[in-house]
Amino acid sequence: MKYFIGIILLAIGYTASAQERLVSAGHEAFYYSGRVDLSQSDVARFDWPGVSIYFQFTGEVLGLCLDGGERNYFNVFIDGLLHEVMHAPNDTVYSIGGIKGRGWHSCRIQKRTEGEMGMVVFKGVHLEKEAQIRSVEHQQRCKIEFIGNSITCGYGTEGKLPEEDFLPETENVNKSYAFITARAFDAECYVTAHSGLGVVRNYGDKEPVSTKLATLPNRYHQVFDMITSLTWDFTQWQPDAVVINLGTNDYSTNVAPDKSVFVDRYVQFIKQLRTYYGDTPIFCINGPMRDEPAYSNVKEVVETARSVYGDKHIYFIGIPASLLNMDSDLGSDYHPSYRGQLKMARHIIPTIANVMNWKFDDSEYEALSY
Repeated sequence: MKYFIGIILLAIGYTASAQERLVSAGHEAFYYSGRVDLSQSDVARFDWPGVSIYFQFTGEVLGLCLDGGERNYFNVFIDGLLHEVMHAPNDTVYSIGGIKGRGWHSCRIQKRTEGEMGMVVFKGVHLEKEAQIRSVEHQQRCKIEFIGNSITCGYGTEGKLPEEDFLPETENVNKSYAFITARAFDAECYVTAHSGLGVVRNYGDKEPVSTKLATLPNRYHQVFDMITSLTWDFTQWQPDAVVINLGTNDYSTNVAPDKSVFVDRYVQFIKQLRTYYGDTPIFCINGPMRDEPAYSNVKEVVETARSVYGDKHIYFIGIPASLLNMDSDLGSDYHPSYRGQLKMARHIIPTIANVMNWKFDDSEYEALSY
């Protein structure tokens, strides 16, 4: 990982020369995966975790023109491999060097961090004068949306010890069970998640029902996690499957919502999703950071949706807390590390595969011990 090299390049600075040209964010070569606002001329704005920008280019040097925000970090993949972790806190052109080989290269820029870490404004790329750019060729086999909290965001996945405090640089949604699962199915992945949020009650709230900070269902319709002004157009992207992991924060302390309130609001959220996605299979999972009563209550949500509302395309997957080893599977703030996230993905993938009749590649976690 070339995190420190990236910081050195920023410190030195980057100046576009007359031998370079800017390809603006609105160019047709850029494919945006995730909720992105392109309404402003020649810039792309986004804040949800995992949003990615794909394109292909020629040349040995690439300049990324963006304002990344003080607390955001990005994975930069060149030709399918992690090239470096980028931190671009100011409005700058970030230089990506060390690109080997002639011909076309693929690039993917992925937001590692969640919306609370800030908005990203992507303006385009600087290319060498004779370099070319084009859209990506590979089309992924299917589409999955993951809706959740800190676990889905990859909060603390790169932390070394569970006792250490969370830092933005330890969050990496690409190492969350969401993207691990998506890779297993060769699926495009949208993540709509925010740490600490619940269905009716957010983490640490002194009241059983949160009213001050919007819960995940109450902000789900937004283009941005942290800004309420724009509504997402759900016709732009239709998933083949939806995975929801909510309920952990609702029952994070002794002040908790009544079961009937939780179940009713969760079922209403499912009905809301049905207006957007029709009969798309929905998998409601729980765990592994909280067992009861969240486990039973989420299961009752699925049973209620099936028996009362006739929803035959909703499924429950429980992930027990015992799945994770306290000594080896935890990162910052006692959240699942990459190893813990691999175990989660391994646990849920067979059920999704069975329901969807999808084949999957288990190579990312096949050698993982218990």
